[in-house]
Order: sequence, then structure tokens, then C-alpha cells
Amino acid sequence: MRIRAGTCAFADHDSFYPRQLANADRLRYYASFFSVVEIDSTFYGIVAARTWERWLDQVDGDFRFHAKAPAAMTLHAHGMTRQERREVGRAFLESLRPAAERRAISAILLQFPPWFGATRENIATVERLVAFCQPLNAAVEFRERSWFQDPERIEKTIAWISSLGAVHVICDEPQAGRKSVPYVPRVTHTQLGILRMHGRNLEMWDKPGLTSSKQRFDYRYSRTELESFVPDVVTLANGVQEFHVLMNNNSNNDAVWNAFDWLDLIGGAKRPRPMLQQSEQLSLLPDHIVDGGEGYS
Repeated sequence: MRIRAGTCAFADHDSFYPRQLANADRLRYYASFFSVVEIDSTFYGIVAARTWERWLDQVDGDFRFHAKAPAAMTLHAHGMTRQERREVGRAFLESLRPAAERRAISAILLQFPPWFGATRENIATVERLVAFCQPLNAAVEFRERSWFQDPERIEKTIAWISSLGAVHVICDEPQAGRKSVPYVPRVTHTQLGILRMHGRNLEMWDKPGLTSSKQRFDYRYSRTELESFVPDVVTLANGVQEFHVLMNNNSNNDAVWNAFDWLDLIGGAKRPRPMLQQSEQLSLLPDHIVDGGEGYS
């Protein structure tokens, strides 16, 4: 049983990083604490292969990446033909080649929009995309409730995802009606299980006019809340090669500190967490951390 915990994106947690640490060395510092990260910048544009090569140079051979599929692939971007979306997808997969060749990619995240319901057309779209991502693992995350609207539908959806050879992304998020999904603790793949935690900020989840997505994810889980997931995570992890917990509550440093909480709960810490949480206090950290003495020169 192998359980990893990390965050969705590594660059968002400004107050986690020592002030004197160069932005280019942030992943190296992050990887000194965690063994998995989800790269979300790929949703907004293609990350060059040379960037992946630089990232790979900053982590050890055991480190694992998840990569979020571009908006064009998962229909978030409008006004594109199928061929245009396919071209974006091909460029995306090609950019992942350095990480794929090192077997550092655990999954491609296919997160679908909140209007993407359980229709025949959308089922066909998911099937095409999962096949398109092969031989890399595809992880499917829905944000529209009809996929899991009742026990019968849950069973059908889980069985279908399993038949595709894809990973069902277990979500914890505010229960906000149609534009949210329930917590469904099931695994569909022998290699990998994923729990993606978005916080529980119900007030902001579907609020119009937000200036930043961080407002939607402004929530820090209590230790008690996280502890309530441990029995499910341990049980599910026993049925897969690896189970990854990814914190997506990327606001106010919440994700990184909840990821540390998870490492405490599962006993997977690589080194003790930094003692201080506020950016204005980071200058008080031990010199060997502030000055980049962990090998960041």
C-alpha cells in the first residue's frame, strides 16, 4: 500500500517558500517535502517539453506528476472544431514526452465542465478522450451531478469508468446542487486511486463575479475533517498500487498545510514541515532552509 499526498499546483503557495528562494527552484523545494504534485498550468496552455525537463531535473526518480488536460480537450474552451481540439491534445501529449519516458506521469486529469452532464454525446466524448490519452492513465472528474444523481446512476458510472480503464476521481467539495458532485469513495483502476479535495466553501462555490478561482477554494480543512477520510483512504489504497490525495484548496496556503496534515495522518512525511506559516515570518526560518542549503544553488 502506497499513499501519497500533495497539492494541485506547486507555485500558488507563496508563503510556503523561503523569500530568498528563486521561483525556478520552487519545485525542488516542494519535492523535498512531497512526492506528488498536479500540474494545473497545462489547463491554460501547453507547457514546453524543456520546462518538463527542467522540472524533472529538480525531483528524484520516485516523484510523480499529474497533468491537467488543456481546456480545449475537455470542452471548457468554446468555439473550436473537433480537429482543432485534437491538435491541441496532440501537442499536449507530445509536451509530456520527457516525463512519460521517465514514467513520472501518474495520470492525465480530464476535468469536465459543470454543464457537462450524463448524456450519450458526452459519454462518447469521455470515451474518445480516455482512448486518446493512452497509454497514459486518464483520470475522469465530473462537476455535474447527473453522473452520480442516485445510487443506480453511481453504480453505472463507476462500472463504465472501470470498463474504460480510467481512474475515477473521488471528490470532496461543497454540495451545491447540480454544479457539484457527491463524495463517491470508489476505485476503478488497479494502479491508481485519486482523492481530490476542493474545500467546502459553499458560499463561494458557484458565486458569480469571482475575481479569482482562489475565492472558490478558500477553505482550510480541520484535522478532524481530514481524519474522517482516513478509513476510506486506507481501505481504497489496499486495492490499488498507489493512492494519491491531492489538495486543491489553493488559497491562503491552505492546500500545502492540509497536505502536510495528510502526511502526518498517513505517516508519509519526508522531513518535518516548516514551523512557521506566515510569509512575514519566513525570515525567521533556519538559515539552511532560507538560504537554499537543501541543494538549490
